[in-house]
Amino acid sequence: MRSPLASLSKFDFIGVFFLRVGLGALIAYNGFPILIGGVETYERVGSAVSIIGIHSLHLLFGLASAVIQSVGGLFLILGILTRGIALLLSIIIGIALARLILSAESVDTMILVYGQINLVALSLVFIGPGRFSLDRRGI
Repeated sequence: MRSPLASLSKFDFIGVFFLRVGLGALIAYNGFPILIGGVETYERVGSAVSIIGIHSLHLLFGLASAVIQSVGGLFLILGILTRGIALLLSIIIGIALARLILSAESVDTMILVYGQINLVALSLVFIGPGRFSLDRRGI
């Protein structure tokens, strides 16, 4: 017996669109307060790279993270440079996730949320922008 939902596979491009726009909105919503937060916020966010052995330039890494999250979230929504932005975001989220794991005493909700968002970003690297994007060839 065929599943009644099997016919939805011909609309898989809509699922990719929702995935890309949803992730882009979440990332941009997280990134804009960091971007307008100022030097102290950049230092705090950028200090996460110390877990991979980088103990200087925290201001630069924090600013880069804020810009990539803010602009990258908008780029994901529009479907511009989708794979590259998703890869950069996956790296940023991965570092934040590693920092959370190392500082947590037990598995909490934030670790699970960051893990899920990282999986979605990494999935977009392989899935691509989908049909409704400015990355699509022929537009």
